[in-house]
Amino acid sequence: MLEKLRVEIDKLMPELVQSISELIKIPSVEDETTMSDTKPQGEGCYQALKKTEQIAKNLGFTFKNVGNVAGHAQWGEGEEIVGILGHVDVVPAGTGWEDDPFSGKVEGGYIWGRGAIDDKGPTLSCLYAQKALMNLGFQPKRRIRTIVGTAEETNWKCMKTYFQSEDKPTFGFTPDGKFPIIQSEKGILHLEITAPKSEILWAYSGERTNVVPNSAFARVPDNLSIGSLLQPVTEKEAMEASKCKLPEGKYVMAKGVEAHGSTPHLGHNAIVDLLMELEKAGIDHPLCQFFAKIGQTPDGAPLGINYHHEVAGTLSWNPGLLRINENESKVVVDIRYPYGVEPEEIVNQVKKHLPEGLEVKMLGVGGDTTKAPLLISADHPLIVNLQKAYKEVTKEEPTLLAIGGGTYAKAIPNTVAFGAEFPGEP
Repeated sequence: MLEKLRVEIDKLMPELVQSISELIKIPSVEDETTMSDTKPQGEGCYQALKKTEQIAKNLGFTFKNVGNVAGHAQWGEGEEIVGILGHVDVVPAGTGWEDDPFSGKVEGGYIWGRGAIDDKGPTLSCLYAQKALMNLGFQPKRRIRTIVGTAEETNWKCMKTYFQSEDKPTFGFTPDGKFPIIQSEKGILHLEITAPKSEILWAYSGERTNVVPNSAFARVPDNLSIGSLLQPVTEKEAMEASKCKLPEGKYVMAKGVEAHGSTPHLGHNAIVDLLMELEKAGIDHPLCQFFAKIGQTPDGAPLGINYHHEVAGTLSWNPGLLRINENESKVVVDIRYPYGVEPEEIVNQVKKHLPEGLEVKMLGVGGDTTKAPLLISADHPLIVNLQKAYKEVTKEEPTLLAIGGGTYAKAIPNTVAFGAEFPGEP
């Protein structure tokens, strides 16, 4: 059966590649300017969901749209439901692309573009794998339901809306992580650290809290001597980055290296460099003082919050948003905390280190105060069966992994992230 399945998948591969490429061409980033009652996440996310529905129906699945924010493709019969949870929204493209991030270009054996791995490519790959099983006459004993969301990268409104009317699967997986199997996911906590409004300093960085920012901008006094980590930029460059109308003045930028907010050690945070250099230059602002003290630390160690769990790993700390202007003065930090740690413990520890003038509070994550950590026992039947399948197909040992990212595995019980990246692959 396995060899027949490989042959059938190879037959479907050209069509799969084309479908992924077409879906990538839709810039499905949450867009407040085009949100409406019929398009809850904006035009791009709506179009990506409709495209996925079209692809699923063409493959022979039934498809149910739930509030234009989620939906599912289904086949098979039975009382129990096997859930495959994917998403077709993406984070903003950011900078540094050599090609159009929404080109869907196919070159050199790769499909290029935002969403190729996270998570349009894996979601469609699961649909086509099921189509291959259909073509071979396989009859599942359960309903197999591929659930598709459009707000995974932001507020998880898709899952909340979907499960208000739809049954939760009995068990399942999400192809939004890594192989072999992700046994543990850290909890997610967003902290907003605020200071009094500033009529003198203006600073801006970041579009999403869950991204390590690769640039940070500030307007500084004309006579300020800037450090080596800052470079002068034009007012126009600062305006294009921040989408703010700005007065004439002296503007500077810190450059960083982008990474996912759950893996800040793989990037370099531009917000931290900017605030550190401003503090060195004599800018008297509590946010500059605080982050100069912490520095480029990916685990919050200077604050005493580098908590560790033997399976889940160590807490991560990523300042993802910076806004200093006449209306607000804040940094929003994305924290991924291991199993066994309470969010209140983290907040209380951070408070101990805040200089005068700063306050901290927890923000909602996907409509919740936090997203709790996930840890599934190694002897859980789902884990055991996925390990068996992985070893049979790949001939490799199915080791269990822990990640800082948060996937749809947290949305329903008895669910883990399974794929789609293989060990050692970029």
